[in-house]
Amino acid sequence: MLRYRVGVIVVLLLGTLCVSKPAPAIAADYVCRSESLSEASVSASVELNDRRRTQTKVLSRLTVHVPAEWPYATGLLLGKDSEEYRRAMRCLLRSEESQAQWWGEWRSSHPVITSEKGGVRVQVDTYGWAERQGMLYVGPWDIDIGKDHWKVSLNPPALAQARWTSVTVKPGTSSILSATPRPSANDDDSGLVWRQKPGQGPQLSVRLDPPWQRSWAAQQERLRFYLTDGTGGLMWQWSTAALLLLGARRMRRSGPLSPGEVLPVRAATWWASICIVLSLLHIGDNVFYTVMRRHVDEGTWADRQAHHGLLINLALGWILFTFGRPRRLTIWLAAVVLTLPGVVVALSPRSFGLTANAFLAASSPDKAVLALFTATGCVFAFLLLGSVAAAWRLARTVGLVSRHPVSSPAGPAGTRELSLRWTAPLLMLAVVVIGMCAASTSERNWQRASWLSAHADARYGIDHLQALRQDLAWFAVNSQDWWIGFTWWTLSGLVVLAVLRARAHRTAPAPQDPGPVDEFWMLLFFPLMVGLGLGVFVGNGTMGGLWFFLNLGSLALVIALCRGKGVLDQPLQRSGVNLRAALAPSRRRDLLDRARRFREVHAKLRRLDQGQSDDEAHNRRSLEHELRSLHRWRTSTGVADRLPSDVSVVDAALALGPEDSWWANGRRAARIAALVGLPASALLVWAETIHGEFLTSTLNGQFGLPGIALGVVYWESTWAAAGFLLGALWRQLPGRRGPVRILPLAGAYALPIGVDAFGNWLTYEEQTNLALYAVSMLLVLTITSIVFDLRVFRSERRYWQSRLGLLLSVYQMRYFSLQIAYLLAQLVTLFTLWQFFTDGGGPPERGSGDPGGGSGPS
Repeated sequence: MLRYRVGVIVVLLLGTLCVSKPAPAIAADYVCRSESLSEASVSASVELNDRRRTQTKVLSRLTVHVPAEWPYATGLLLGKDSEEYRRAMRCLLRSEESQAQWWGEWRSSHPVITSEKGGVRVQVDTYGWAERQGMLYVGPWDIDIGKDHWKVSLNPPALAQARWTSVTVKPGTSSILSATPRPSANDDDSGLVWRQKPGQGPQLSVRLDPPWQRSWAAQQERLRFYLTDGTGGLMWQWSTAALLLLGARRMRRSGPLSPGEVLPVRAATWWASICIVLSLLHIGDNVFYTVMRRHVDEGTWADRQAHHGLLINLALGWILFTFGRPRRLTIWLAAVVLTLPGVVVALSPRSFGLTANAFLAASSPDKAVLALFTATGCVFAFLLLGSVAAAWRLARTVGLVSRHPVSSPAGPAGTRELSLRWTAPLLMLAVVVIGMCAASTSERNWQRASWLSAHADARYGIDHLQALRQDLAWFAVNSQDWWIGFTWWTLSGLVVLAVLRARAHRTAPAPQDPGPVDEFWMLLFFPLMVGLGLGVFVGNGTMGGLWFFLNLGSLALVIALCRGKGVLDQPLQRSGVNLRAALAPSRRRDLLDRARRFREVHAKLRRLDQGQSDDEAHNRRSLEHELRSLHRWRTSTGVADRLPSDVSVVDAALALGPEDSWWANGRRAARIAALVGLPASALLVWAETIHGEFLTSTLNGQFGLPGIALGVVYWESTWAAAGFLLGALWRQLPGRRGPVRILPLAGAYALPIGVDAFGNWLTYEEQTNLALYAVSMLLVLTITSIVFDLRVFRSERRYWQSRLGLLLSVYQMRYFSLQIAYLLAQLVTLFTLWQFFTDGGGPPERGSGDPGGGSGPS
């Protein structure tokens, strides 16, 4: 059944690209009869909304009272899919041309058509984004975005003779350099206002000087902007590679590697080299083709980038695949089978009717579409297979992949290998789903851009088919940018995690606290898996690379400031030895028994405080004496001593964590954080992809819908990684209870966010979701720490009716009420900050509206 459904979907998609033929041309009168619109009443407005935005949002409203005498007025009352409706709206908004695609124009709703006495009232709201130089057409407005200045002009051909009641231009924060003709009014609220005088037409133009932030953000297509934008991503990958090599060198210099450390360190060294290659193929190729398009014939190099995208994806796939080193022959055979179509089509495109650069021309036969469709799908499937192979190897090293059950009582459990049995159908399903999402997005963008084109015209079918084919030709380039951008940091984090696991298991028993080398690898793990990739100002990521070191430095600062301030770093009262040295794993059972008795005695004391008589004073003295006896302890050498004066046995037990080693504590906390973070992941994915105008970006981005699933994976990985670091550093962090112990780690996460927010304030940009990120991390870590504390006393769970009762006993009532108030304050802060600091979003991703989406700067 699954194969049948997949087959039906593939046939339907191919039918759209191959079988669709242009509709036959029919005779039509495209003259708009403008003389009949002389009695129309028109008002128009345009607003440049650039307050707290990266790119300027241009909003247009056109209101027309169409007289009934206009021959096409009745067409406005018909369905939106009728040719009469399109022709009438085309005349009012565009021109007499039957075919036009307006890729830069967006609509949040359909035009409002109202029948009224003597005619029809039409209100059309459109908007666009000033994100690149050149002409932007929004409704009846033409916006010429130049290097230094912008020009806003009103250009409605068919309404030139109509009665214009008012025309308004709201420049936002831009300065007005000139306005022609002279406006009738000018105020801060309404902007420039024109009211038509007898015999005066609607022609007007306004020259603006935008703020430097908005002007720079509108230069995404300039070569200088494009080249500097890629340096941030390159710095992240190159810095990761350098620190991987430095970490491997430190391990070799610290002493001979254990047998379990050899392979992870070797993998880290190899992955450092792969990071350099990935950065050159993933980011460097875009820079190379951009430069070549600037200095050589653009059409040639644009086609070559789409052509070479097949070969580059194959190279990336083989790099990841060989790094993964799958051990089953069937996986290698599948890799070869998926590679062959891409190689054949890329090296001999003309054999299939493609151009010399494997591009689809308007006259390309159906077999060319089928060949490119097959090659593109196989190449993308192989890129996914290579990523899965690399991730499987690392996950197996880290211990995320379970081992095979023991086949016989005497035989060892075998390592679970990557199997084609499950990999093949899952890969096929992923490719089909992602392909269908991309195809539906292409069709949606076409319908948006060509909503006023005459569908009965033969040219419409030709242009429609060519736009879909162009998106297919650019799929290899766009899919590489999307997938590798997500994959490399995940694999890099697994590489670091594999080294940390090897370090934790190099001796038996496993060390209780991480050493200096372990902390170095944790510092690298933090920016890869926990910290946010920020530092994008005025739409440019030049500063983004600094946030790698800002994330790393914030955790290094936390570790340095917390060193020697934890509960276990307090000295015993007599010998002065650190409490850490006196709490061996073998003494955990005794410590937990004392902690339980400590809580029972305190419960009795609380009951005595509730109105008991003086006759029972001796009972209180005996209980206090028992508390003092619980405070006695022995050093690791057996010498009698006492716990630090301000540390109780409960504090000491909670400071150890539920496990005996830092790796086990980290693994336990990662599982808890991943589970606790599920609601937070759903909230953040909704805020990033569905809330407000983000939904437009999601629906119109080629990989917007699959990006929702990757967003959930991203945030779940972030919570798990943050939980792992919390558990690994648990014994070193200050504080007696978990919600206090997490504050330094939450601060390390929030510090780079605060610096980014300050940069956004300086550049007068939005603070989209930044506060939500910080408060969500604080909330997830707080709940994780409470569950972590409760896990320490899991052996007592059978004696309590609920976990809440045990939690009340562990935290004691006065502490627990404070924790509840702390949690409620975080929840209130979470929703308050989200409401105040989030906005409607920004423009769709770069190139999402254009066919192909691969055109670089001019």
